[in-house]
Amino acid sequence: MIDYHFSHSWQIQSSSTPEQLWPVLSDTNRLFRDLGELPVEQTSLSHKNRQGVLELTYEPLHRTDMWEEEPIQWEAPYHLSVKRVYKSGYFKELLFSIDINAVEGGSIVTFRYRGEANRFTGYLFNKRRFNSRFKFRLKNLIQSYDQSIAGSFLPENRNGFISIPNARRWDLYIEQLTKVSGNESISRLLIHTIRTGNESELRRLNPNHLSKLWDKPLSAVLKVLFFAAKIDLLNFSWNVLCPECKSKVKNIKKLKEITDPVFCSHCEQDFNVDFHQALELTFQPHPLVRKLTKKTYSFANPAEQPQVNLHITLSPGQKRFVKMNLKEGFYKIFSHSGNEVIYAQIDQNGLNNATIHFKNNRAKTQEVYLSTTPNLIIHNQSGEKMIVQCENIDRENYSVSAAEVTSWQLFRNLFPQELLRDKKKLNANNLTILFTDLYNSSDLYRKDGDESALGIVMDHFDILEQAIIEERGAVVKTIGDAVMAIFPKPVNAVKAFYKADQIFKTGPDGDSPIELKGGIHTGNCMAVTLNNRIDYFGNNVNIASRLVDFAQGSEVVISSESYKCSDLKDYLRTKTNSLRVHSREVTLKGFDDEPFEILKMSEKMSPLRLVV
Repeated sequence: MIDYHFSHSWQIQSSSTPEQLWPVLSDTNRLFRDLGELPVEQTSLSHKNRQGVLELTYEPLHRTDMWEEEPIQWEAPYHLSVKRVYKSGYFKELLFSIDINAVEGGSIVTFRYRGEANRFTGYLFNKRRFNSRFKFRLKNLIQSYDQSIAGSFLPENRNGFISIPNARRWDLYIEQLTKVSGNESISRLLIHTIRTGNESELRRLNPNHLSKLWDKPLSAVLKVLFFAAKIDLLNFSWNVLCPECKSKVKNIKKLKEITDPVFCSHCEQDFNVDFHQALELTFQPHPLVRKLTKKTYSFANPAEQPQVNLHITLSPGQKRFVKMNLKEGFYKIFSHSGNEVIYAQIDQNGLNNATIHFKNNRAKTQEVYLSTTPNLIIHNQSGEKMIVQCENIDRENYSVSAAEVTSWQLFRNLFPQELLRDKKKLNANNLTILFTDLYNSSDLYRKDGDESALGIVMDHFDILEQAIIEERGAVVKTIGDAVMAIFPKPVNAVKAFYKADQIFKTGPDGDSPIELKGGIHTGNCMAVTLNNRIDYFGNNVNIASRLVDFAQGSEVVISSESYKCSDLKDYLRTKTNSLRVHSREVTLKGFDDEPFEILKMSEKMSPLRLVV
């Protein structure tokens, strides 16, 4: 009697590390295409489908297989697996997995296919599908990925993309983009990516990822991408993200298309769009430059959630050992079905081993201190199946938000119509607001006269805006001599303030004609369109504007809410020789019944300046 169960395994040597391979191999949409899978589409097999389970079939004119696909499991950067339970087709069940193990000189990548064929026809199909030539396909695939990693470019299209005849066309694109952007090196990298890149990557060109891949400043990469969109080499759009599971719910072409609430089919709940934390910028090639197919090979793609390092399903009572390689920072470990959250600080000196328990209906918040390579045991002590997830809460490390770019003056100049609908208000949560002003502006105008002083003030705006952009901020507006800017985190605002302040102090005689003062606060506010630009309002904006009144020259006042930022505390520990911080309690105008704790940050005067 024929045994229809099967198990295939191949080990492939790679010259890349697991950390380098993970962004490529975790892109299941590209991987399945490169492995020769057929394009798929969603279907409806039952009205009782389980939460998170996809019902899929192949596109028409291909095979008629239909299956339920369990949520993809992954432990970055070492393991990924996909399980399918078939309702029709050549298989009854199929489990595909990848394991990446570090070895000297690179990694060993293990591909496994296990399952059960459906009758004799499935048995024959299995023999033909996973024949002796399949290993050579895997080997060639890993070699091509290694080459792209070594060359710091996106993996090339493996389906024989042929450019439109006219070899000069791509050189003309480079010349055209270089002329408007002023950056030839990034222009060349971008055009090469558009010409040769894999379609899966090109559908979601992430500025943050390109900045790291090319080792270029994010502000410089964004500038070139904006100009490329302006001259119709690229299109840009906005991904709406679910605040709970962080998956992409939909993609919109213009901000005016935003409607609330939005429904997440994975979490089965509505949510309101967050302008800062759940609306990210993405780019795609313009169809006249390179037309992409609309074929999809995987609907649940871990590469679209790079901030999620762990995503596993646990049955009631199940324990699972997991191993991860995490960057230093702050993470959240939680279950989609419970109220228990563990906040983890990741540091090289943290714990190497820990056990985390999830129980029924326990609303609890815990904190844990873990190493960058922790060995964890996750225990489901509840009576229900659950999905456990670990994600980096520093979202700005992985994406560029709408709040970050829509206040750029360059973006406003190039795309003035990219605004929210009139009277449309969106939450912009956990936004850091910086207000700056000139400490000695009255003396400046009296001493130098209006015309000269005005020129100095205008130059100060340019210097300050450049420092703000370099620290991932954006100038929202100017009010007289004052500037309002927004940042993803308080540490960025502090760095931008002192970067500009140092420039003002490095005049030819060391005596700057102006001194800067600032106030920083972090909190939730509302984003609206006002006077043909995105603006922000709310109590937290008012608080930030009041703080600047307590600062002297070269001082910045920080609210206690902003000071909670761990990155800011780490930064200040490196500046103990140059910065002085002291706290006090004050009453702000308009908030008379609320005492506020503030921290005043000022530069320590060097011994050299004391002697002078």
